[in-house]
Amino acid sequence: MNAPQLEWTRNRATRRKLVSGSVMLSVITVGTLATAGLLDEANRRGAALAALVATGVLLLGWILLTGCLNASMRGTADPYVARLQGGHDERQRLLHADTYRRCYWPMLGLLSVATVSVVVLRPGVVPSLTIFLSAYVAAVMMPLWTLSWTMPEELVDG
Repeated sequence: MNAPQLEWTRNRATRRKLVSGSVMLSVITVGTLATAGLLDEANRRGAALAALVATGVLLLGWILLTGCLNASMRGTADPYVARLQGGHDERQRLLHADTYRRCYWPMLGLLSVATVSVVVLRPGVVPSLTIFLSAYVAAVMMPLWTLSWTMPEELVDG
């Protein structure tokens, strides 16, 4: 996560742009997937296939953006990096723990909304899938987005 090629991502303004882009791309990706489902239910298979292809392309962009965002913080929000030998230093562990502590209840609320939308409401396959995916993606990405947005500038040695 310390690759010099990613230095351009490590200032606060760039991280905030990456967060904004990630949120926007998440909403658009879930929206195109919902559109594909609605078109499929309306028996417009060709348009549904085109929407699914667009969803796949958007998803690739979202994955790349999320990777840049994670690398911009040197993997501080990533729980898997913390388990690696020499993964996080003390400051990163504290930032990681504080972020997950702040995001716990909002994440639990979003995951509850996702569960209720599928199990209790049953508004139909496409609307419940859209609500579920929106809430799930927001809950899973919340710690990364929060930490990226609030993390202070890195101190430069020298």
